[in-house]
Amino acid sequence: MKIAYLILAHNNPRLLSRLVGELSSERAGFFVHIDSKADIASFEALRAQPRVHFCERRVSGAWGDFSLVQATLDMMALAMRHDSGFTRVVLLSGSTLPVQPTGYIEDFFARQPDANFMEAFPMPNDDYGKSLGRLEHYWLRRARPLLRLKWSLQDLINKYAPLRDYRAALGELQPMAGSQWWAVTGRACHYMLDYAAEHRRFVRFCHHVDCSDEFFFQTILGNSHLAGTLAPSITYTNWRPNQMSPDTLKEFHLEHFAQPVVMNSANHNCPTPGGEVLFARKFDEEPWEVVEALFAANRRKAHPPGEVVMDIPVAAING
Repeated sequence: MKIAYLILAHNNPRLLSRLVGELSSERAGFFVHIDSKADIASFEALRAQPRVHFCERRVSGAWGDFSLVQATLDMMALAMRHDSGFTRVVLLSGSTLPVQPTGYIEDFFARQPDANFMEAFPMPNDDYGKSLGRLEHYWLRRARPLLRLKWSLQDLINKYAPLRDYRAALGELQPMAGSQWWAVTGRACHYMLDYAAEHRRFVRFCHHVDCSDEFFFQTILGNSHLAGTLAPSITYTNWRPNQMSPDTLKEFHLEHFAQPVVMNSANHNCPTPGGEVLFARKFDEEPWEVVEALFAANRRKAHPPGEVVMDIPVAAING
């Protein structure tokens, strides 16, 4: 088994370096996209870590924008060019950390080699904010400069502009939505890349879909021959009702993550039941003590009390 970790990052270089260091193993490769607005110099130390590859083309990302899909496609393509034999492809953010030891994560994937851990539920679903308005309106990129003006202009578009014919772009596809973060098989990764390359009209349409990062991959895989392999997300989020984003994780969350098996929050912003999770977002670099406490808990799970850990010098092993 070989795992390709795709990481979208725009800040917190210390946290990102810690994430990569914790997940590093002979089985893992890391394919990192740093937002073009970020100072790349602050991430240079990460290049020195083994099996880390940066996307040379850097996209300027914006919330809810197709730029996040494009950066993800670029990482997927980079990983497959590097090694087409990756059996697991995991999409993470730079504010995500593992809540299990690396060995546990790798064993989890080995036990479920065909599962695609991706939320994908039918649209519309207004209870979870996934209305057809995401597809029917023409959505602008909401980013600087003139960010406030663009929100006002978007309101005018939604009120007066004719609706888009999303059926012409989707054809027979059922619109699907779900969390941006997923962990799919290498086979599914190849399928989604091939689909994007062969269905340019669908791709062009998605450039102006609201939150296309929660629609693009979900619709492709959720309508494919692999739909029956979909499983709940393995990334913990606590997304309370009426909040614009999930909670930043704090010290009081650590008790939950210290459990032998960690389950997703009841507030995971999805109509289907949550399952076991391996990762959690979103963390911050401050306070750093929370990060170290999480990794200390992971080490205790990897080496529970009473386990004898042999500390044999390398020279002795080599004779």
